[in-house]
Amino acid sequence: MQAVNTQRTPCEVFSRSMGYIRPVRNFNIGKYSEFCERKTFTEANSLTAGARHEELMKKAA
Repeated sequence: MQAVNTQRTPCEVFSRSMGYIRPVRNFNIGKYSEFCERKTFTEANSLTAGARHEELMKKAA
């Protein structure tokens, strides 16, 4: 029987800032605040937005 490793490995998050890809842990307070306010892409939201766009375009025509 094998022992199960329950420890987690720390994960370093990188983000593009000022044209460079850098670790988020190195961001200053202002850049980190801006990073936290960003919205992440989800496929479900993009499909809903696409359907809404088509609906608006039909009304505009």
